[in-house]
Amino acid sequence: MPSLKRALRHWGTGQGSARKAFPPEAQHRLQVAVHAGEQHHRGELRVAIETSMPVGHAWAGVTPRERARMLFGALEVWNTEDHSGVLLYINLADHAVELLADRGIDARVSQTAWRQICDDLARGLARDLSVGPVLDAIARIHALLIEHYPANGGHNPNELDDRPFVL
Repeated sequence: MPSLKRALRHWGTGQGSARKAFPPEAQHRLQVAVHAGEQHHRGELRVAIETSMPVGHAWAGVTPRERARMLFGALEVWNTEDHSGVLLYINLADHAVELLADRGIDARVSQTAWRQICDDLARGLARDLSVGPVLDAIARIHALLIEHYPANGGHNPNELDDRPFVL
């Protein structure tokens, strides 16, 4: 059902919000954390921070989960050798956090574990809209990937861009 209030919130949440909360130095810290963690497992992690959805999506009722699915495909998180890609999606206008995992890693990690990371991150961002809570979530995701997809004797190609996708 279309929501004028939600559409206006997305329209009014300017692109500068993400860049203010996650300036270039913070984005670099996220990139370094993703890259460093991936040295210890065969998984791939992408971080997407979206200030607001396109207004048409917000008006049409696209949920943060559905938007994360769109970005999961667009960023090719599904396109890894071991099907071990994970997308961490943050939507600032909706105050929402979603984790989507490719079928290989998703089959090994419980939905409860993924949801706990999302819930903790959402609470952390509500207290402190900064890079700190996101770095904590990245560390927890890496720990799960290390447990289920440990590095394979030096064969560990970097299949996805480590830079956060901020829009």
